[in-house]
Amino acid sequence: MTLQRSFTKPNPLGPLQDGKRGPRAAHATAPATATEPLLAVRDLAVTLADGRRTLPAVRGVSFELAPGEALALVGESGAGKSLTALALLGLAPASARVTGSARLGGDELVGAPRALYRRLWGRRIALVPQDALAVLSPVHTVGDQLAFAVRSVRRAGRREAERLAAAALEQVGIPAARARAYPHEFSGGMRQRAAIAMAMVNRPELVVADEPTTALDPRAQAQVLGTLAELRESTGAALLLVTHDLGIVAAHADRVAVLYAGRLAESGPAGQVLADPRSPYTAGLLAALPPDRATDRRLHSIGGAPPAPDRLPPGCAFAPRCPLATDRCRTEEPRAGRPAPGRTLACHHRHRLPADLFTAPAAA
Repeated sequence: MTLQRSFTKPNPLGPLQDGKRGPRAAHATAPATATEPLLAVRDLAVTLADGRRTLPAVRGVSFELAPGEALALVGESGAGKSLTALALLGLAPASARVTGSARLGGDELVGAPRALYRRLWGRRIALVPQDALAVLSPVHTVGDQLAFAVRSVRRAGRREAERLAAAALEQVGIPAARARAYPHEFSGGMRQRAAIAMAMVNRPELVVADEPTTALDPRAQAQVLGTLAELRESTGAALLLVTHDLGIVAAHADRVAVLYAGRLAESGPAGQVLADPRSPYTAGLLAALPPDRATDRRLHSIGGAPPAPDRLPPGCAFAPRCPLATDRCRTEEPRAGRPAPGRTLACHHRHRLPADLFTAPAAA
């Protein structure tokens, strides 16, 4: 299932469409080519120091993201989704040790010096956080902050930066006159759209959206997600969407990667994974979704809770909660395989799952 796109307006950012992106064209980073992914993540691992212990929070995650594509990282709280995204952005906690590889075009992000990230942030990669107030200053107008974002990347005068800031707000559905407002004068949904405008104003190649609809009402959620979809269409940016909501994935992602206890449980085209999940964990998440319309179908839940990083069970981390778990599952960690073209699965059960997996009694 591909992204639903409906944006047809001309891009009001004007000069940002002509490919002349000011300083971005001059820095020594290599863009992705048509034959390679924009982002290639291989065996990414993040361990956190906790006193004398090290906690394996992300454990060998691998995926790719093509130019213009939307990939959703999905899983329960604690699965490692946000930490994976922050590690790619160079924003992992100071106590974190990041290993593996993550290449953005020709640039290796793992272990990259701060100077490289300063050339990438805003130009090639940008963040839309959970809470817009994490990036919006309460003591400056929204327009001033957007204009500063422009001038930090482009050689633009004050008036030109203000014009581009106003155009960016209009592109996310906020009247240019509101550029003179402060963040506290915006609703939650407007603040989140302003954060999207700040992330997109310099036309990065990759946007990381970390739970961008958290704490928003359904109407604001739809506006924010629609804005991201429209800007993807108009700019060609790739999107890494971190979410726990599989309902969002169906309409706003081309592919999905499901994480559990820091590992990749399953990945593939969003439509295929949602229609035919191969991981019992993915099937459990889908069984817990409310139906699209009124029905007598009972909602189901996955029993138990995800393990803490310092209490990972032997074998498959999902085995204590899995209706299909066997002795092998409890002692041997499954390796990732390919049950079908374009799909990845880390599970000892490679066959199709029973339709009533989370409605039938658990296996003995």
